[in-house]
Amino acid sequence: MQVDSMPAQSVRVTEVVSFGEVLYDVFPNGKRVLGGAPFNVAWGLKGFGHDPLLLSAVGADLLGRQVRDGMSDWQLSVEGLQVDPSLATGEVYVTIENDEPSYEIGTPRAWDSIQVTGVVARRIIYHGSLATRSAVSEASLRALIECSPATRFFDVNLRAPYYEMKSLRQWMRGANWLKLNIDELAIVLGDRSVTFQNGDKYVERLIDDFEIENVLLTGGAQGALIQGACGYARCSPAPTPQPFVDAVGAGDLFTAYTIHGILSNMSVEQIVTSASAFAAKVCGVPGATSGRKSFYMNLDS
Repeated sequence: MQVDSMPAQSVRVTEVVSFGEVLYDVFPNGKRVLGGAPFNVAWGLKGFGHDPLLLSAVGADLLGRQVRDGMSDWQLSVEGLQVDPSLATGEVYVTIENDEPSYEIGTPRAWDSIQVTGVVARRIIYHGSLATRSAVSEASLRALIECSPATRFFDVNLRAPYYEMKSLRQWMRGANWLKLNIDELAIVLGDRSVTFQNGDKYVERLIDDFEIENVLLTGGAQGALIQGACGYARCSPAPTPQPFVDAVGAGDLFTAYTIHGILSNMSVEQIVTSASAFAAKVCGVPGATSGRKSFYMNLDS
């Protein structure tokens, strides 16, 4: 595998690493939108004024070049973007029913072969469950975590059939931050009685069972809450998107704003309120990202 950016012998210390998939979401009308949760989080953090490093991989193909060009145009570092000539750049086919997206994810893809190349994260490592679906990328993620003093932010991003429950629970254990939605909470706990209204007690159970410090729970239109060592805050119901286009990536940008809030030492009340407002704003654009800086700097624009 070829790594275009960082020499193997170098060490780069960076504030935030977003580890995992970068891909194109392919919509029913044929439109392609650059995405993937780690990419979306990194993109959002750049919009909020941070300088994250995306550790991912693309193929030696047209889509891979477009990923690099899109990142460069946004001034998002490409130093962690690797090239694997043996695998294609990721694609996900999105189907939307009743305003909710579902996904068909190609496998294997280049982001299944991410290599760690001397990166140390100082403050936060973000990753999702999809990043652990291949042994190669999972081993690289473990190596990154072991050499970094950073807080670990784990996004339970369940996309059936692309996860395995035993591995998922292992990665949940000891997370500094865990993000999941209400349906994922029910799946993880194996309890269909979970609702957003009674979610607090189930989050407490999750924290105790898996030794998690903080949990971010989202419930779509019902709202969101943060609970754990950092305190407790709830925003319910969620702000209504005006206009509504689609919900693709809204959760990822909620996460990006939460990490922004952690890095900026915001209160949990400010984080959950502002992140909810921003996620509603994301629902007003196709896909998860915007190329307008003002979109991220001003919640009213």
